[in-house]
Amino acid sequence: MYKKKTALILISIIAVVISACSNNQESSNTFKIGIVSNSNGNNNSYLNSIAMKGITKFAKEENLKKDKNYKYIATNSNKSFEKKITKMADANYDLIIGIGNNLSSVLNKVAENNKSTKFGVIDSRVDQPNVISINFTEQDGSFLAGVIAAMKTKTKKIGFIGGDDNEIINRYKYGFISGVKSVNKDIEVLTAYSNTFNDPKIGSKIANDFFMKDVDIIFPVAGLTSKGVFTTAKKIRRSNQGEVWVIGADRNEYKHGLPENVTLISLVKKIDQAVYDLAKQTKSNEFHGGKTLIYGLNEDGIKLILADNNVEEPILVKVNEYKDKIQSGALVVPSNKEEYLQFKEKLI
Repeated sequence: MYKKKTALILISIIAVVISACSNNQESSNTFKIGIVSNSNGNNNSYLNSIAMKGITKFAKEENLKKDKNYKYIATNSNKSFEKKITKMADANYDLIIGIGNNLSSVLNKVAENNKSTKFGVIDSRVDQPNVISINFTEQDGSFLAGVIAAMKTKTKKIGFIGGDDNEIINRYKYGFISGVKSVNKDIEVLTAYSNTFNDPKIGSKIANDFFMKDVDIIFPVAGLTSKGVFTTAKKIRRSNQGEVWVIGADRNEYKHGLPENVTLISLVKKIDQAVYDLAKQTKSNEFHGGKTLIYGLNEDGIKLILADNNVEEPILVKVNEYKDKIQSGALVVPSNKEEYLQFKEKLI
């Protein structure tokens, strides 16, 4: 009789625990996140796919379902972007994240009209109490990539290709040039804008032009357009026309350089980590709006990924010296043309 009562009590306890877990799971599954990117016609699907990695990781941990609990929408105009995030705010999403360098004005407007909704914005800045802005010090990582390129080049000619002439791309550009010139101010850096993030043929055309001018290392920051740069570099390697290299941007692009092994290094921008952190903070009731978070070298938000021992040890030693100076604040890397020109004047 005693054993039967004990068994019944244990079964009741287990049932209560299961019921509580079920209720907690159901409560967790009401959490909703929306991600809306805006390219204004320049589709940079690289960054969007990186952002989705962060949300997918968070969703898996929290048992959230795609489309029900989290949704990604791409837009190509400010008007469309405003419409989509307003609709999400009306649907009581717990967190809405905007991705794009042209969102400050429109997101500021929507956030002001939806004060109870929490917003995040990546690669823009919005000064509202219900918005967290996230930006990256792309110039710092680009500087280190420039140091490597300057010490690796044999022709003393290096190229940079930007997808667009905007604030973020120019942080890459002037950080990179500053790194090159810090090693050897006589190295020539050719630059061009593809004006698209989605056309490998244009990337290939610019790259071919650069390589024909004896450039032997190119740093393309142009999304899918950069694929054309890799394609051209691989063709040159296959035909034994010279040793040329490509520096990957935003994610690890080592595989894109195979089998010819043309990827020198990759400069990774951890948008996935930033998105994951923001979702985690919101879910844990630790969302503190009205501020801008900076992801740089110290935060591991920008990092260099080596590829197949393509960078020799003496170069890495020099890179680490510069990295230490940047992280300590002893070296402030230029992020625009004006800062670069001032920086250039001080070079020996």
